[in-house]
Amino acid sequence: MDALPQGLLADRPGWCSGVHRPMSVEGRCFDFSPYRELLGCGAERITSFEALNMFLDRHGAADPVPCFRRLPISVLKLGTEWKGGLWSCLRAWFRRRTRRPEPAWRELMDRRSRKMLLLSLAITAIMFSLALQSLFSDLDGHDVVQCVYAFLYLFLTFFAAYSFVKLIFGCWLALKGPAGNPHHPVHGAREPDSTERCAILYPVHHEDMHRVGAGMASLIESLRNDVPDHVHHYDLFLLSDSTDERYVLTEQAAFYHLKQRYPDMAIHYRHRAYNANAKLGNIVDFLRRWGRDYAYMYMMDADSIVSGACIHQCLRMIVGNGRIGIIQTNPLPVLRQSFFGRLFQFSSHLYGSVFASSMEALSMGHASYIGHNAIIRTEAFIRHCILPELSGMKPWGGKPLSHDIAEASMMGRAGYEVWFLSDIGGSYEEIPANASGFLARENRWMQGNIQNVRFLFTDRLQGLHRETLLTGALGYLMAPVSALFMVSSVYASAHVESSLMEGTVPETLRMMSLVLFVLAMIFVFSPRLIALSVAMRRGTACHYGGRGKLLFSFLLETLFVLFYNPVIMCFIVKFLLAYVRRISVTWTNQQRNDDPLTFRGCLREYWWCSAIGLSGTWLLKRVMDGQSDHETELLVQWSGGLLSGEAMFVWFIPVIGGLVLAPFMAFLTSHTCGLANRCRWFLIPEEAVEPDVISCLKRNLPIMRAAFPAAGGHILRHALTDPSFYIQHYRRVRSRRAIADRLLPRIRAGQRLDRRSLMMALKERACFVELVKKYCLAQGHSL
Repeated sequence: MDALPQGLLADRPGWCSGVHRPMSVEGRCFDFSPYRELLGCGAERITSFEALNMFLDRHGAADPVPCFRRLPISVLKLGTEWKGGLWSCLRAWFRRRTRRPEPAWRELMDRRSRKMLLLSLAITAIMFSLALQSLFSDLDGHDVVQCVYAFLYLFLTFFAAYSFVKLIFGCWLALKGPAGNPHHPVHGAREPDSTERCAILYPVHHEDMHRVGAGMASLIESLRNDVPDHVHHYDLFLLSDSTDERYVLTEQAAFYHLKQRYPDMAIHYRHRAYNANAKLGNIVDFLRRWGRDYAYMYMMDADSIVSGACIHQCLRMIVGNGRIGIIQTNPLPVLRQSFFGRLFQFSSHLYGSVFASSMEALSMGHASYIGHNAIIRTEAFIRHCILPELSGMKPWGGKPLSHDIAEASMMGRAGYEVWFLSDIGGSYEEIPANASGFLARENRWMQGNIQNVRFLFTDRLQGLHRETLLTGALGYLMAPVSALFMVSSVYASAHVESSLMEGTVPETLRMMSLVLFVLAMIFVFSPRLIALSVAMRRGTACHYGGRGKLLFSFLLETLFVLFYNPVIMCFIVKFLLAYVRRISVTWTNQQRNDDPLTFRGCLREYWWCSAIGLSGTWLLKRVMDGQSDHETELLVQWSGGLLSGEAMFVWFIPVIGGLVLAPFMAFLTSHTCGLANRCRWFLIPEEAVEPDVISCLKRNLPIMRAAFPAAGGHILRHALTDPSFYIQHYRRVRSRRAIADRLLPRIRAGQRLDRRSLMMALKERACFVELVKKYCLAQGHSL
């Protein structure tokens, strides 16, 4: 797509998309009747492009974008060096008595946090004392591997106990619901004044505009149906920083189609040619232009599906609570058809709802923000959340990748509240459909979360936000820790030495080991069992296909996760090694469809996991064969036969099998499983009873596909031949004399244009008209 008109505009086989309105030819003359039909009364005399342009200039000239009052925006001045930040934290701690008054829920949350921490420490102490008498009974401080094993055991036990205690506390508090929480924002909600407006933002970069446009159409119709008296509070903005002219044209085509279908809805499109800082730069560009005009902004993602009732409920709560800076909803994954996508979609609904409710009850006004499906107070965001570029080389430095989590921390630092409200329905998203897309997303999240450690010692940061920043990084650092713990546990089990008499193992020692094993299983599986018990209730199980199918799906998902977790662990270790080598990643648009992976691609991506699995099998066999007869007999007696030579391999089947079979699992699960779909395994509530906003999205998707072609060779032809596109685009683009003087002679001479010049020509009025004329002449029309 770089030649005009002989190469670019000449007719080629396969260019006819079949979705644009075709032009008819009367002899050799170009037919302007489609343009006259669209323009209606007064357009009877349009027989040339000059007459058409003159009519458009005189009738209904549209302002390309809403008028704006440019707002100067400056980034935060933060000290991200840990020494200065630590001293600032200490000084702030000594000045605690002079702080501003805190809300009532803050003292309650701090009291709960102290109780949970003390209980977690007590559980950790009990378990470690039992381990010292059983697992580490022969620990003398000289065996380095056993010392490492003991330390890792203590470290992992504390985090498991802390997560377990938080889940139990959170679930117990979540049972009370909003009615039982006097601090819930719903109690202060009120309708917005007539002057209070909210901008709904859709940042896009090289996205499938059929899907994005269908999502915007479903939101508009949902607003009309759910809150018809409050539609005037909302303006939609499609914010693009795409650099490929084909995607820019699809964005414009989607925008023109939506404007034509919903003329009474305020829909705006903004394309910035300089796409620095990706999504964050896109948002800052909007705030700089229109930040004064909108008190609130609702942040969307390209795959977001949100009902009008959900958005208006968020608006009512943030309007009625002046201390709230961000209200984050819980976006539930939907619309996946591949086996991998449906499995993780099911687990997100089953477990995610419990975790989200627990997090909401515990964090209260110091929750986190995930970057989309959330409403934000615009002025507070501008003043306190525009993050600076971090010093140092990427990935440690540069613009923050996971800036949303840091933005929530900065909002709390400024005294505003951030609420995560899982009880607000009507908020959805799409997740990766295969293992490769899931791991690519994890790599980006990992680098962003580790980078956020730079904000850990920022002064005046709230304690729970510090914990969120820290645990976000530790969650990924746990992968190498877990791998090291696994290796050291094999060594410790295989080389057990004891001061016990040969051939005897007291019953108390065996009971201690059994108690430790039971407690460990409780910590590992209790979150799943709690979520399952909540879903197995009569009123909820029917949304998952009934209790039988829910239980079967639960068991199948648990089995898959046991085999898949070692693969995730190995990839995270690989990502961490790449991070140490300063190999940076960038945010890119994720896969939005269910296209399966190729087996060759899976082998190329996962072969090294299979190699690690086979090597681990060989090493485990060598370690077990290297045991002395006394060690083997003692290990068998101590474990009651569960850790004999053959049984040891059984315990490691999920680890070894998952790694060896990684390429096959990735390939098979990326396909759609017809049996699982027919049997309604991994059913989610939104499939049992489909919400109106999702049904509306499905209805609008074929309409959008019929309105304009995808981002390929056909889209340029659509832009140059479709009468509706010409009329709306001509009214929108401006005359830029400098660009016209430089490009018009080249277009008239039929010279080749590079991508940048072509994009500039399409955004300049005279050049666009000349491109259309050249194309018509190339097709044999007489103008």
